[in-house]
Parts: sequence; structure tokens; C-alpha cells
Amino acid sequence: MINFQVAIDGPAGSGKSSISDLIAQRLNFIHIDTGAMYRAITLEALNRGINLDNGEEYNFINDIKVVYTNNKIFLNDKDVSDQIRSIKVTENVSTVSKYKTVRDKMLEFQRDSASHGLVLMDGRDIGTVVLPKAHVKIFLTASKEERAKRRLKELELKGVNTTYDEILASIVERDYKDSTREIAPLVAAKDAIVIDTTVLTIEEVCNKIIEIINVRLKTMNDNKKDLYSSHIVRVGEVLKGVVVSIDDRCIYLNIDTFAEGTMYLNHYSLDKEITTFKGLVKVGDVIDCEVTKVDESRGEILLSRLNIAKKEAFVKFHNEITDSIKVKITKKVNKGYICTSSNIEFFLPEKEVDEVKIGQTLEVKVLNVDEERQSGLVSRKAFERAVYQNAKQEELESIKVGDVLTGEIANIENYGIFVKFKYNNGLIRLKEIDHVYVTDPKKDFTVGSKIEVKVINNENGKIELSRKALLKSPFEIYTESHKVSDVVKCTVSQKLPFGVVFELADNVNGLLHTSEFSWNPNDNLMASLKIKDEMELAIIAIDPKKQKISLSRKALIDNPWGRVDAKEDDVITAVIKEISSKGLVIEALGVDGFIPANEVVLDKKSSKLEDYYDKGEEIKAIITEINPKAWVLKASAKKYQNIIEKEQFSQYMDKQNEETVSTTLGDLFKDVLKNK
Repeated sequence: MINFQVAIDGPAGSGKSSISDLIAQRLNFIHIDTGAMYRAITLEALNRGINLDNGEEYNFINDIKVVYTNNKIFLNDKDVSDQIRSIKVTENVSTVSKYKTVRDKMLEFQRDSASHGLVLMDGRDIGTVVLPKAHVKIFLTASKEERAKRRLKELELKGVNTTYDEILASIVERDYKDSTREIAPLVAAKDAIVIDTTVLTIEEVCNKIIEIINVRLKTMNDNKKDLYSSHIVRVGEVLKGVVVSIDDRCIYLNIDTFAEGTMYLNHYSLDKEITTFKGLVKVGDVIDCEVTKVDESRGEILLSRLNIAKKEAFVKFHNEITDSIKVKITKKVNKGYICTSSNIEFFLPEKEVDEVKIGQTLEVKVLNVDEERQSGLVSRKAFERAVYQNAKQEELESIKVGDVLTGEIANIENYGIFVKFKYNNGLIRLKEIDHVYVTDPKKDFTVGSKIEVKVINNENGKIELSRKALLKSPFEIYTESHKVSDVVKCTVSQKLPFGVVFELADNVNGLLHTSEFSWNPNDNLMASLKIKDEMELAIIAIDPKKQKISLSRKALIDNPWGRVDAKEDDVITAVIKEISSKGLVIEALGVDGFIPANEVVLDKKSSKLEDYYDKGEEIKAIITEINPKAWVLKASAKKYQNIIEKEQFSQYMDKQNEETVSTTLGDLFKDVLKNK
């Protein structure tokens, strides 16, 4: 088998990847883009957010898979051919490539890939490190300005928004990093042919390199040296073949041996409906295949790609696998069924399905995948449970606090009622069944009956419901027929420090606050009331939000002090209502008042007020204190008497003065004048 290696190196933007791809297509070489592989590692490192400057953080490369095939780069079986060409990856690939752990891993893969067939590999250290014994070594270069222009055009075609200056700066930095790194720096191999592509077209460069390759191949062939490896094709070997001829039922492939390989249609695809190779493949196609038979006497090599197809189908299935897949039941076996999906066989145990027929297609849940055997274990019941759980979760998430729903009573316990919706249950606690506390819900409710409820909580997968929230409360019913200013008959139900609670109707209460007892602040109503005493009161406020009713007794009582218009030192005429040793209880201005004993006029003959005053007697007094809010009126008869006495004395003195002024001078000296 021919093993001919071409190494093409060069800096970023020199065109080595595009040129290598074109040459590989024209010469039927296997093209391996090592730069793309390093870019894939860089992309993974960026996605993981590692410190790119810390070599110890690159251990992840042992857990990932990088494959370069059919001119596409796959990272963990995902096509990342476009993502690896981003500016971010370009700026950091040199940093990633400098670490020995990264390069050793890539080197292992690259050398293995180049060990058979016609291989063209491009990168930055292929001729110096990866393939130091390559048959042809090319080093492509170009001015940094030209490389920046090429890269800008390439990115614009992909819709990437950037500028020439940004790309040029990136290339300059990249060149510096590549050429100065400690491990495998960018440098032309001593035996490499340097080609400057600055002023050359891609076609011109390709033609020049192809000519170099052909000359080298011819020289090797003429000298019969190194043209064929000592490798012998063996059954089970996996290799690449190039289609050189096509019939309906078979194709012939060049597998770089002295004999061509033959592949029959039934060894090409797992799809039983394919009937011809015509239109399925074309001359020049490269096909991965496995050697199934070698007949050296006849020079015949039989090839198959069934195992490869199975592996490809399994890899594709494994990459795209979800929790559930559709399978077709193909055969009944012991304790279960064989079923297929994407030409991969699975086992469906009898206990994991209720009823099934051969040929039936159904959806199942994948329980386990055996990569070595390329098979798996599936379950229909697990799928149905998953569907149910998903539907249950969706319903649960759709139920919001405040929703009014209709459900079915599923169970009745002594602590509440369970209501079932389509997939979920909710609980109505006893306090939420009715406004009147229900002690035994089984008396009024039956399992299976419909019930309308309101959602009051939905947290941690628990739905709390209320029937009460949809019913009119006793308060609402009562206030529909009663309004502020209504006078209602009610019963004392509770005495509190700040007032008295009255029952207005069943489960409807109102509060008579102490401030609404009486106009008289000294009225001791609380002491006189007993539980179950009846009283008429006025409704003075209704609060629907808090469901509170305020009552008043004061509103039904006349307030005589509201008509009092007097002040201190005013003279009042009072009627004596009560007489005691402390003083006189009087009525004046329509209200009750008091004259203290020391403010009453007494004779020294007796100190008893009864000796001088009688009930019902009118008395004049001066107001000494008046406070309508506190219902306080105090007066002084003594002060009034003093004022009267002063007025009388003043009047007397005024009269004396008048009499003195009217006496003449003659009256005073008449006796003297008479003697003269």
C-alpha cells in the first residue's frame, strides 16, 4: 500500500488550508487540517472558561474527541468548522498550541492518521515535528498585509463584522506567538520548499505544488524506492478507498494496493430499500471500508462498510439521543422483544410494555446504551411514566394563585378534602371549606362529585385550595341588607379592654368602642353590661376589606353639652338637684354641674348646707371651671355673693359721694355767719 506524505506549513493567512484542500481533491489525497484540530481544542478551552496561560488546566483534552473528516472538524461529534474560525479562537490558538500536553495529544492522532495512504497535512510544524520524514515539504508564506486582506474577505463572506486593522494586528501578534513559542515554533524545515504566495493566485500556487508532488512521485516510482510499504492488507483492516468504477450491484475502489477492492451493494448500506449503486456514489468518492476477504491467488479483495455504517449510525444516534425514541418491533425473543431505530437494535423487556405486536412502531424511553455492543435497553412503561410526569409538571406550572378551577373530589379526610384535576391533586383544608368552620366534611361532601375552588397557594409542588373564597361570607350577606346609620338590635358576646363585641347575626360581629359608649366620659357602661345583654346600637362604619363593623351607643343619645355656650366667670342661674356635705349638685344651661361646699354662702350659725338650701331651689353662681368635652361644670355661689356685695357697696359709696357734693359752702358756715 502506498504511503506518501506531503507536509505544508505556513503562517496564518498564507492560504495553506484552502490550497491543501484543493490539491487533495485533485490528487485524491487524504487532507488533514491540523490547524483546525488545534482550533477545536482552543474553542473547547474558551467554552470551558479555563485560564489559557495555565498549562495544568488542559487535562480536559483526555476527555474530548477531535475528528477531522471530509474537510470538516468535529468536536465531541459536533461540527464546529465555522466556530473555530472566529477572531477569538484565532487570537488564542497559538497560546493553546504551545503546551506540550496539547501538542503530544494532537501529535499522536496526526501521525496515526498519516501512516497509510496518500496524505496531505497542513499546519505550522508538520515538516519539522509531525512528519519530519514527509516525502514533500512545502512552506507557504505571504506578506502580512496580503494575509490580512485574504482573511478579511473570508470573514466578510461568512458575515463576520470586523475591520482590516483588527485582522492585521491579530496576524502580527499571531506570527510573533507562533515563531517565539518554546515548543514547535513556526519555522520552515531545512529541506522545505518555500513558496511566497503574495502575488500568486490560488491556482498558480496549486499548480506549482502539484508539479512538485508529481515529480517526487515519479522519481520514487522510477527508483522503486519507498513507493510501496511493507504493509499487507488483512481481513478486518479498516482503510479508505477511492471509487474508480460503478455497476448496479457493486463498486470498485482504489485502496492503494496492486489489486482493487470490490464492494457489493448488500455490504454498502444498512438500508434494505437501496437497489443500485447508480446515483448513490460517484467516481472519486472516498469511502471508509473494512476488508472482509483477501484472495491473493485471484488478486481479489472484498470490502464492506456495514460495520462502519453501524458504528456511524450508532455514533449519530448516540449524539442525537434524547430521553425517548421511536422503535419498530421486529422480533419476539425470550422475555421480551427486539426492536430497531436508525438500524440499531434494542431490547424491550416484556415487563416494560403492556401490549405490543410485531411490526408495530411505538415510542419508548432509553434506559441504557451499550457502546461496545452498539445496542441498548428501552422501556415503554418508563416512557409513559415520563409523559405523565411531564404533563403533570406542565399542569402544575400552569396553575396560578387566584385561578378558579373545577375539579373532582378524590378523597375526604378529617383534616380536609382532596380535589383532583387532570394530573394533580389539591387540598382544601377545613378552615377553607366554608366561612362557618366545618368539623366533619363527610356530612356535606361526597367522593366523585364536582367542586369549584380557588387556588390560594402553589409552592413546592403542593396546591392549596379554597372553597370559602368563592362563597359570600356572613359579613357580606349581612352588609348587603344593612348600611351605615342603621339602628340594629344586638347581643353582648365579649368584653374587651377597649370596647364590647356585639353579635349582629350568626358569625357576624361588631365592635362598640369605649369612645362610642356615651357623650359622658364618666358613664361606666362597661360595668353595667353582661354577656348576652341586648342593646340597640347604631352602625357608624363598615369596612369590607377588613370585614369590620363599628357600632355606637353615643349616636343614639342626646348630647346636652353640644348646646352649651358659656365660659368661665359667666353668671348662671342653677337649680339644686342634690345636697351633700361636699357641695351642691346643680342643673344649669341644660347640663349637670357642681358647687363645692367651700364655695357656698353659709351663716356661722350652722355648717350644714341643708339648713340653708332646698332641692329645687334656684341659686345664682359664677362659673369657675367649664369643659364640655369632659362634661365638667363647676361654679361658686360665694364668688357670686362677693361680686353682689361689692356692687352694692360701690353703689352705696357712689350715693354718699353725691350727697356730699350737694352741700353748699353757706350750709357749712351758716352758724358762723349768723353770729356776725
